Amino acid sequence: MKFYKFLSAAFIALAAVSCDTPEPTPDPEPNPGGDPVSDAYTIDVDKTTVEADGVDFVPFTILDKDGNDGLVNEDGSDSDLLSKTYFVIANNGKRLERKTKTFSSIKNGEYEFYATVRGERTANTVKVTIQNRSKYEKFLQKVCVYQLTATWCGYCPQMTEGLGKLRAGENGENVIVMACHAQDDYALPWENPQKYDLGTYVLVNHGGSGYPYAVYDMSFGNGQRTESILNSLVEGQLMSAPATCGVKISEAKIDGIGNATITASVMADKDGEFDLGYAILADNQPSKGGTESIYHDVVAAVSNNFVKMSPDTKVSLKSGEEFTTTFTVKVNAFKGVSFSPDNYKVVVFAHSNAHGKQQIDNANACAFGQTADYILN
Repeated sequence: MKFYKFLSAAFIALAAVSCDTPEPTPDPEPNPGGDPVSDAYTIDVDKTTVEADGVDFVPFTILDKDGNDGLVNEDGSDSDLLSKTYFVIANNGKRLERKTKTFSSIKNGEYEFYATVRGERTANTVKVTIQNRSKYEKFLQKVCVYQLTATWCGYCPQMTEGLGKLRAGENGENVIVMACHAQDDYALPWENPQKYDLGTYVLVNHGGSGYPYAVYDMSFGNGQRTESILNSLVEGQLMSAPATCGVKISEAKIDGIGNATITASVMADKDGEFDLGYAILADNQPSKGGTESIYHDVVAAVSNNFVKMSPDTKVSLKSGEEFTTTFTVKVNAFKGVSFSPDNYKVVVFAHSNAHGKQQIDNANACAFGQTADYILN
């Protein structure tokens, strides 16, 4: 019996440390050499103003020279032309997903669209205004991406690259990355029945079987690592779980030997239970023979409620109420790395049960010596 238990444990451990297989190559962009302009079709919309609630949307039509919508058959079903048509945001060149003919958003903005039909671009464009986001979400939401990674992982740099492009893109202001290392010199010990380190614990408890992997707001996990898919996952979280609170960091200090003080607040936009926690991240960490030249956003210290809400520290708040607390922590340098306060920053997050399950509701971040106020939509 002990022999079989040993085999089972060994199999689980092997699954936990293995790297995922490569991702399939994404579909190529339509006519990547540049679309010729044609007046055979015209892009049109029946409204130009949309509420930023993620529900209201603008429907596109493609009109031929007779004024007929080429995307719809006589019986009202989608025509074959839809699969050959792409709607593109002229502001940034981003195309909507294939066979998509509507647009909605949870961000205020002015958007200009054109369409490509059979590889030819419409000569005209249409403009759409997204408005009133603050009516549906008071505080700007930041999604916490728990990047589960390791210095020995061959595919992990691909996720690091994808997350870097994500943060430089249109949703970059809505993302905070925290790299939880596993089974390497940057892995953080974590008290749990299985004796895993933090990275392995988060991986196993969110359904992952290999690295790289990412957990979003402690809500769901996914192993995809290309920028487009990462962006879609973040947008999905922003859409499905809008923030019901804001987070502020009013003090973040650290001395030359790692003694840190963090004062933070949470303000409720909706009645609920909230639990503030923190993570201290390290940048500019050397590779130590790893698959990347240098490591950033490395989780170096966390609060006890890093992975879930604590019944000992959660608070009940009414809409408009604020709760403030102060954390003190000793940050230890990683093995073989000289401690430099300039390399460390802080993330403060708030758990809640606002969306039917416990997850991160919102977060904020700043460098030590700086502050981060509430961010309003």
